[in-house]
Order: sequence, then structure tokens, then C-alpha cells
Amino acid sequence: MVKVAVIVAPGYEEGETLTIVDMLRRAEIECEMVGLEAAEVAGTHRITMRCDTVFDGSLDAYDMVVLPGGYGGSDAMRDNEALIAALQKAATEGKWVCAICAAPEALGRAGLLEGKRFTCYPGVKGQIENAGTWVDEAVVTDGNIICGQGPAFAYAFAFELVDALGGDSQTVKNRTIYYNAFDVAGGVPSWETEAGRWPAPEGEAVTPKPFHAEKVAVLMPDGCEESETVQIMDLLMRAGLTCHSFATGKDQWVRTMQGMTIKADRMFSAEAVADYDAIVVPGGRTAAAPLIASDEVMGAFRAFDEAGKLIGGLCSGTTVLEASGVLAGKRATGYTGYGAKLTSAQFVADQIAVWDANVVTSQGPCAPYPFAFKFMEALGIDPQPVKDRLLYDKAGGR
Repeated sequence: MVKVAVIVAPGYEEGETLTIVDMLRRAEIECEMVGLEAAEVAGTHRITMRCDTVFDGSLDAYDMVVLPGGYGGSDAMRDNEALIAALQKAATEGKWVCAICAAPEALGRAGLLEGKRFTCYPGVKGQIENAGTWVDEAVVTDGNIICGQGPAFAYAFAFELVDALGGDSQTVKNRTIYYNAFDVAGGVPSWETEAGRWPAPEGEAVTPKPFHAEKVAVLMPDGCEESETVQIMDLLMRAGLTCHSFATGKDQWVRTMQGMTIKADRMFSAEAVADYDAIVVPGGRTAAAPLIASDEVMGAFRAFDEAGKLIGGLCSGTTVLEASGVLAGKRATGYTGYGAKLTSAQFVADQIAVWDANVVTSQGPCAPYPFAFKFMEALGIDPQPVKDRLLYDKAGGR
């Protein structure tokens, strides 16, 4: 069986990193998170992971090595001589060596891009040593080197890795609703222009007045969808919001659906989240039931609803909103087939993210981008600057 090492360095891009590990594990590929300097590593947005193991100078046990992005993490990997030597050895042995966003800097330092076609985040291509030919494509494979361009290409990059290892990326794409990862083909609806929106298509609800919020609480139950949860926090913090995760179990260290361990910022209680302006519940197959069974969690959502605060739910998290009663009479969406579960709502099957009154809902594991951007819209925040930095519109397409 093949085995993959994903290097986790201080300052790593949380959304990129967890998406890559998530998709590899969904494809049933053995994948270890390898802390570059320690087992517990804080990312760009101070989200802390507990890795499976710590880099000891050797990558001999792995068939593929993956370097996620993040300026701090990329710098740390580029400047780690033991890692550079291990990458050189892996490449010489014909193993896969892969990097995304700013992380190809480390491949350049290792001399692995000489004479190669590669890609990376456009803003760092001039900083890469020994560079070959930069290609303006989502993912570029040349020999045993695979490079991805930027944060919004993390899904495409991860699926390229799955395919390179002989895995079944198509099944993972279907289960995670990958084809709904972007708003529409090209990233911009045909009825929207730079000058503003044209009248909404027939049947679309009138956009309500934006809410005001500075602080967002994100619930993090055991078994939550890690890439959904962390990607949402990543995006909301990029938009300037204060965003804290709340563990709803017994431990601040949360074991997630694909076996990752993430440290929540705080422990949940109705009192702890009461002064937040908005609340979000991501998905996870086993995560919703304990929340629904908790009178305190149900009471917290009802209190937010009664106060007219913004509420969000993604994937199976929408069933938590249904159980609390906050979806009653509102337009909402959820994971494929959830129309039979969200019975109090007006289920919208053909929209990736829906905002109605004080509730934002979205579909599935690969929809945190549309969800977060719709959430920003509900808060009166223009998501376009965030999209631009992530290369979202460039990556867009069903």
C-alpha cells in the first residue's frame, strides 16, 4: 500500500493542508501529517493541528511527499536543510514530490525544478531558485514532480495526487459534491457584472438587508468535517472577522471525521457563545446527532434566532438547524437528498448556497467557499478581494 507524507510547518495554510489530507484519506490512501518541527503546529490563522508524527530527517517510509502552502510554512520548509536533503533523495529515487501555492520554493531550493514545467502562486514565481518554466495552469505534472497554483486549487491538486497514486478521484469528487465547489462555471454568475447585479432570475428570493457582525462562533463537535470547518474559519478570518472554534465534546482537542486532531479555541457553552454576533455549524456524518441531542446547543441556536443574529449551516450541519427550528419557513439547501430531512424549510436543491432572512445554508464537503462567500455577503462584506487573493475566480468551474 502506498503511503503519503504531508509536511506541516509552522504557518501552514490550514485550508489547503486539511483539504489535501481530507481528500487523500477519502480516497483510502494512507496519509500521515508530519510536523516539521513538532507534533503540534499552528497555521497561518493560528489553528493548531496535532500531527501524526514528527519529521526525523528521513522520508524513506513514504511514496509521496506533499508540501502545502502558507508563506510562513513555505519559508520554514525552504530553509530546513534536512528536509531539502530528504526531498532530493526522494526525487532521486523516483518518488512523487509535490507542492502547492508558495511551497514550490522548497522544490526550487532543492534543485528539483530545473528544466521542469511547474506552477506556483503567481506572486512568488520570481522568488523560486533554479526554476524551470512556470506554467499558468491549476496543476502541472512533470515527471515525478506535481505542483499546484494556489489556495482555491487545493481540491484539483489533491485529486491529481490521488490519480497519480492510482486512486479513484472520481468517486471522491462525486461524494463530496466537488462539482459544486465553485459558484458557477467561471466563478461569476452570468447575471452578475462588475457594475452590480442585474435583476435576480425568476424565482430567486430578494436579497435581504445585510447583518452586522464582528465575531463568529464555529462549532467543532467530534467527527466534524475538518476541511469544511477549517476552510470556513480560514475564509472568514481572511475577510477580517474574528472567528473562534468551540469544542462541543469533553476535550478541547477534537478528533475529526478523517482522523485529524484539531485544537478548538474554546469549550462550548451557551454562555460562552452568547456575545458572538453569528454562529456556524459545519457538517460531519457523526457530528450532528450529539448536537441535536444537546438541549444547550439547541437552546443556543434558538437564542441566536430570537435575537435576529446570523446563523449558518453546511452539509449535515443543516440538520442541526432543522432540529432547532430555525429553518422553519425559510429557503435553505443542504447535502444531496436532504430535502427529506429539512422538512420545515423550503428546500432549494439547485443552489449551492442560500441566504434567507438570518440563515445561510450550503450543500456539502466541497462547498465551504460558496458558503463562506454567501456568509460574507450576508454580513455586507464584499468577498471579491478574498476571492482574488485565493485565485478563486480563476479556479472556478463545475
